Amino acid sequence: MRLKYLFILLTCMLCSRGNVSAQENHVLLTVDSLFAMTERNSLQLEASRQKMGISKQNTAIEKQDAYLPELNASASVGYISNAHVWDNHYNYMETVIMPHTSMDFSLAAGYTVFNGGKTRNKLAQSKLEEQIAALDYQKNKEDIQFLLLARYLDLFTLYNQKKVYQQNIALAEQRLSNIQKLVAQGMLTHNDVVRSQLQLTDLKLQLTEVNNNARIANHDLNIVIGLPENTVIDVDTVLYQKTFEAAGIQTYLDSSRDRLPEIQVAQQQQHIAEKQINIARSERLPQVSLFATDAIARPFLYSIPPIDIFMHYAMAGVRVQYNVASLYTSKRRIEKAKMNYKLAETQTDWLEQKSTIDIHNAYIKMQEAWEKYHSLEESYDLAKDNYRVVEQKYLNKFSVITDMLDASTALLSSQLNLNNARISTIYQWFNLMKTSGNWDEK
Repeated sequence: MRLKYLFILLTCMLCSRGNVSAQENHVLLTVDSLFAMTERNSLQLEASRQKMGISKQNTAIEKQDAYLPELNASASVGYISNAHVWDNHYNYMETVIMPHTSMDFSLAAGYTVFNGGKTRNKLAQSKLEEQIAALDYQKNKEDIQFLLLARYLDLFTLYNQKKVYQQNIALAEQRLSNIQKLVAQGMLTHNDVVRSQLQLTDLKLQLTEVNNNARIANHDLNIVIGLPENTVIDVDTVLYQKTFEAAGIQTYLDSSRDRLPEIQVAQQQQHIAEKQINIARSERLPQVSLFATDAIARPFLYSIPPIDIFMHYAMAGVRVQYNVASLYTSKRRIEKAKMNYKLAETQTDWLEQKSTIDIHNAYIKMQEAWEKYHSLEESYDLAKDNYRVVEQKYLNKFSVITDMLDASTALLSSQLNLNNARISTIYQWFNLMKTSGNWDEK
């Protein structure tokens, strides 16, 4: 009977382990895959794509308005009463019998030949707005990808910290085991055991905190890039081995004007403001259009008594329209359009100035990250040597437990700082690429 219950218990344990492994799906996520999944699954980018579609549709509408003629058709059927006639003193004279059925069919077409370039400039403006929508999408894509890259590197850092803590916990456990043996031999005191156990407990608590932070970062990435929530993301360790080197700063300064989406948007806004000036000026010019009309009407009402017949007529010609009031009203519109152009020009200059500052800062920060990393490499080597020396002294009773714990803490700190510095070099390189407009060149 006991064997039966033991068999059931073991079966349940195996099943539960199988369920846990089934729930956790490990996926190796490279940076390129991260960017591709972000572009495919981000809701913010989907909204930007929809805006691009709307802009494209607006351009198609403007093309229709510019190149297709106006075409109107109408038809009506109605009832006509008898006509009552009065003289010029409102004295009743007679009642005229009218045909009581009214019918009217007409077809009219028109085509604008000249309107001062208003149609052409509106079409050009719509095309510029379509380009701006595409640039806005590019800007949003870079911002979101860079934001998720930072989260990805956070996860990378946490995984590295996890390894460091695990290594230090293993060292602490080995050290505790050695101390316990020496205590049993009477060579050390129980206080050394207590101090070592306290340090080991603290390391395990810090490892728990790192694991929880990694779970949070992992979950955030899963949600945004469209992976199942139970997916465990494995970072690409090859990224850690790459050398992210930059060219001279002048290279990035020269390329920013033509590559940064925000500067390109400002330049397009400047072109739009120029088109708006032309549109405002076109209001002062006449509008010339061609027209043609073909109509059939019943009855013929231009005789007394009216004749119940169909009358067909066609008409074609040139129509000239001129809004005299535009001589006064267009002045302020032109002035406003010129002010918008000046504003767009100033914003372009400001963004170029800002990009120069941002590129310079990003370049300096990248150099600083590499210098810090190389310095911490030396610090880590020194911390390892110091730990080995202090450990030997402690085991030979030439130093106290405090020195041993201090050396262990210094080694842990140097390991964490070195890993963080390496991740920082990667982050600062990508930041320089984004700031200089070379995001797609990475």
